Amino acid sequence: MAKSYKVFIVSLFIVGFSCAEKKGVNKAEDSLDKKRSSNTFLDFNFQTNLSEDIAAYKTVVSIIKETGLSQNFIILPGDVDKVRAYIEDNERILEYNPDFMENIQAKKNWNGISVLARQIGHHLSNHELEGGIPSIEEEIKADESAGFILFKMGASIGEAIEALESVISDNNNQKSIPKNTRISALAKGWNNAKTLMTDTVISPGNQVVDSITNITNKRKRPKYVYRVFLAIDKKMYYIDADGKVYEEINNRYTPVGIKKDSYKTGFDWIFVKEGDSFGVDLKGRLWAFSSDGNFHIVGQAIKLNTK
Repeated sequence: MAKSYKVFIVSLFIVGFSCAEKKGVNKAEDSLDKKRSSNTFLDFNFQTNLSEDIAAYKTVVSIIKETGLSQNFIILPGDVDKVRAYIEDNERILEYNPDFMENIQAKKNWNGISVLARQIGHHLSNHELEGGIPSIEEEIKADESAGFILFKMGASIGEAIEALESVISDNNNQKSIPKNTRISALAKGWNNAKTLMTDTVISPGNQVVDSITNITNKRKRPKYVYRVFLAIDKKMYYIDADGKVYEEINNRYTPVGIKKDSYKTGFDWIFVKEGDSFGVDLKGRLWAFSSDGNFHIVGQAIKLNTK
């Protein structure tokens, strides 16, 4: 059984990751070996099979995709109540209960998705999780991450809050964080996702329409060929036919950057603003190279209909 389980874990990660991420496969196998050696990993009364764990892996990846960030942890089934994010030997691990994951997959269970999104948020936000327990600040940030993900997955603000309240009532070890503080953080994440999605509405004819109409006291916007939303500063930018980048400041469109041709493989062009450069791929996604050594999606460019 132990030998077959090891083969399963390696197979799962080969399926889930690209060749460029083979290092993560080795880490996952090492972590599994460490858990076996301590006689703790398989000390539970249920067993998982290949199809169940592939489904669990896909569920986690589907949530990660909603954030636009790169996965920085390994996924393992284990003897936990629901799901747990922690760090062991400098390796980030998301350990899940197969029954809990199956319940999420069977129906749109916002309570379960909220729990899972919150734990994933701890890892994606690079929380220290000292002693396996998030700090108050980390817990609040995870609430914000969960709100963002819940909106992207279709939850209303009422459903998101109800799910959070369920999480709070179920967690007897919850730190003394005021309930309103946690709800505010959740609502902030939910609204951030809503802003990102609704600032621009694309019609079936690929025409871009402002979601906010009848705005007064604004100078009429000139014609632009691109509209760019940069998530890291939550601002909208416009690019004209000459490649100049503009930002609306005090009701005036002010030049703040340029659009450049790309000389890097994988990027169609480069968005430059105030000295910062972002690669733009063929789908209009803006990428940035971060301190963790990976590229992350940080915005979206949309080509406007200039006719």
